[in-house]
Amino acid sequence: MHHTLPRELAEFLDFHHYELTHLLQSMSRQFYEEGDKVLNEGHPVVFTPLQLHALSYRLKNPLPPSVAVADETDFSHVVDFVTQVKHLVIQGSNQPFRASTIIQNNLPYTLNTFKSVETLTLTEASTAPIGHLGAVRRTTKTLQVNQSDMTQMSDILLCDAVFQETVEGSDPHKWLSLTDVDVSCNQIKKTDDSIALAPNIEKLNLSCNKLSTVESLTKLPHLVSLNLSNNLFSELESMHTKLGNVVDLDLSQNSLTSLKGLSKLYSLASLNVSTNNICEIAEVSHISGLPCLETLIITGNPVATVVDYRTKVLELFGQRAAEVCLDNERPTQRELEFVAVLQAIRASREGRLPTLSISSPLPVTTSTISFNRPDVATAVNEYSVTK
Repeated sequence: MHHTLPRELAEFLDFHHYELTHLLQSMSRQFYEEGDKVLNEGHPVVFTPLQLHALSYRLKNPLPPSVAVADETDFSHVVDFVTQVKHLVIQGSNQPFRASTIIQNNLPYTLNTFKSVETLTLTEASTAPIGHLGAVRRTTKTLQVNQSDMTQMSDILLCDAVFQETVEGSDPHKWLSLTDVDVSCNQIKKTDDSIALAPNIEKLNLSCNKLSTVESLTKLPHLVSLNLSNNLFSELESMHTKLGNVVDLDLSQNSLTSLKGLSKLYSLASLNVSTNNICEIAEVSHISGLPCLETLIITGNPVATVVDYRTKVLELFGQRAAEVCLDNERPTQRELEFVAVLQAIRASREGRLPTLSISSPLPVTTSTISFNRPDVATAVNEYSVTK
């Protein structure tokens, strides 16, 4: 009977919010009138689990031919629209929907009608109810899942699999187009083997989770940028055996006391370890020999309160001191002069007589400071006076 209710009465009874048929008719009318404009503008399209549940239900249970519908409320408008959506957002909720008892995150649905999705975003949405990803797994380039119930990567990468186990070479479950993944602000406790199903990931954001270690990331040969900030890391052990050739690494807002575990990440160019518990300048020596490291952010640690902290850190980089951007600031010429003095003092203590050359980071004022058999007493005196 409710199929044939007048639109005005159905809307008065809020059927277009709760009842699946009238909800779909409302969606059909919207896409009939605005669908082309929305698709042409290329903005993200937001669906709720209730809408996706209604869509999935109708695909399995079509209306009988005897039910007459107006052209503008024909279900084909919904199907035609969703097959063209490129940027899909699923906005979930664990709260009762409006005045009902419906919990949207408990409603099952499939995504196999979406044939063109390039960006998939789940916000406050559970991954458990997703019954079938369909083409989404093949077409998605950017995946974002935030504030969900995820505890491991397989919760999304294998959300529609009966058994969430990774099978090497299992093409049907691979995300071969996926390059950018943001699964921040979840409950992830481990990086399981399912990550191998997305071998082309270049950028991975795991911030604001519950990680204390990482595994399986060497199975991502193209991984360049990794964000592990705001997790539960307290120590790092042989990270080169776990991360591969990462270029940009963010470990800020953890509980690290040492940088020793990063000493063999030879491809690392940018490192953020701000807001940890690093207390000793000497910890920087573990990473000062990394040949590609150019950006280091270490502010917010106890070590940053040490007198002349910047010059003492830069000194550990030797000839490369001028190339290092420390705490988002390039070294000044004055700092480089102090660094040269510190290096001369260190060389003398070690019984070496180096010829040291450090160039200014500013091209227009490049200068060279050379030391041949330095007078250590004079150098110490000048450094003390300058301080």
